[in-house]
Amino acid sequence: MSHFFAILARMRFIRRWSLMRNTIEENIQEHTLQTAMIAYHLCLLHNQRVTAAEDQVDAGRAVLLAMYHDASEVYTGDMPTPVKYFSPVMRKTYGEVEKLAQKRLLETLPVSLQAAYEPLLCQAEEDPVWPYVKAADMLSAYLKCLQEKYAGNREFDEAYDTIGANLRALPLPEVTQFLEDYAPSFLLSVDKMNTL
Repeated sequence: MSHFFAILARMRFIRRWSLMRNTIEENIQEHTLQTAMIAYHLCLLHNQRVTAAEDQVDAGRAVLLAMYHDASEVYTGDMPTPVKYFSPVMRKTYGEVEKLAQKRLLETLPVSLQAAYEPLLCQAEEDPVWPYVKAADMLSAYLKCLQEKYAGNREFDEAYDTIGANLRALPLPEVTQFLEDYAPSFLLSVDKMNTL
């Protein structure tokens, strides 16, 4: 018997932004889906922009990595950024805990399948498409902050500014394009989106 999928199903119970007052709660399962969708789109934008076939990136691979990018949080919870990066010692310690959680999750699978999942659960950051997944992860957080700010929740002001600055510093033109072409719609009502 393997508990892998039953454990992953618990992603819906892991709240994000736990140190913040939220107008709308978000769990890591919701965040994961949005991250996967955005990662796919960033890769498509990149592939449209480049001309050489060897410069193309695998959008499907980015989706796959994004689907599992926070899976180990079923064991660790969502460590708030201010805590995770409080000090170099804290970041190193949390990194070790993350690795142990990834390994533990991997071990819930049948041995015959562990090699197929190990690159997704334990080695994602080494994959060539990881920068697009990480950018999508940040964009998802940014969009959450944007919506919270628009709802009048000042609790997210600093996170919005910090994440926005970090996104603009990324060497990925696709992120800039996403921010310009897609982010503003997150401030519109469904009625407004349907009339534009």
